[in-house]
Amino acid sequence: MVTTTLRDSTIDEYNRKDLSGSITYCLYDVVLSSIISLIFMFKTETRQRKENLRGKQKLMATSKLQALWNHPAGPKTIHFWAPTFKWGISIANIADFQKPPENISYLQQIAVTCTGMIWCRCSTIITPKNWNLFSVNVAMAATGIYQLTRKIKYDYVSEAEAAVEIEG
Repeated sequence: MVTTTLRDSTIDEYNRKDLSGSITYCLYDVVLSSIISLIFMFKTETRQRKENLRGKQKLMATSKLQALWNHPAGPKTIHFWAPTFKWGISIANIADFQKPPENISYLQQIAVTCTGMIWCRCSTIITPKNWNLFSVNVAMAATGIYQLTRKIKYDYVSEAEAAVEIEG
């Protein structure tokens, strides 16, 4: 009986250790799985927040592009494309800054300057307000004035200096 008691006590002690170990492992598993699920929930929540933010940004970008597209002076109308192609005149005038002043035409630059000045005013009066038209006409007026200034300086200021040198 002693051996049985020892054996039984040994078995009971083993079972107690096993039981306490399994409780520890069980608690460890529960804690670990809780931590993992919290991390997963946090990552999922963060991912959802980022996706919502991206969605809102896309929606804002889409709504702004859509507003531009549907604007009365937007890309679906001539009110957008005419001023856009008119930028070619201003760009050509800027390219002519390298041209010698004797090759500049008074009539052409007066036409560019007057067109720019007149349409700057008209672009702010018309409905819908067309800021693309306004900006291109400001550029036309400015480049035209600059070219006219270059031509006038070449024709009259240099001639006046030459006359002073001849008299002197």
